[in-house]
Amino acid sequence: MSDPFTVTLPDDCTVRTIGTLHGEIAAALASTADLALDCAAVARADIAFVQLVVAASATAERQAKRLTLVDAPDIVRSAFARAGLTAQSPFRQAPFLHAA
Repeated sequence: MSDPFTVTLPDDCTVRTIGTLHGEIAAALASTADLALDCAAVARADIAFVQLVVAASATAERQAKRLTLVDAPDIVRSAFARAGLTAQSPFRQAPFLHAA
């Protein structure tokens, strides 16, 4: 299996940047079957980010593709927890969240 295509997320993954992030993730999903979102630099994440990731994961699943988060800091895990989710809960493909 080849390495996934990686999108490196910015420090701000909030409603302020969600439009740009959506475009980048949608384009990447359109061009690859295995997408990794590198969260190492994320310093701010909110419910808009969680919603984007959940929606992107559902799209990937419908298209028989794989989406993973890598190097997710506590702020990313907290955003999922505040939304009442674990990083794995909305996803059927396992595992969704990976450490580096």
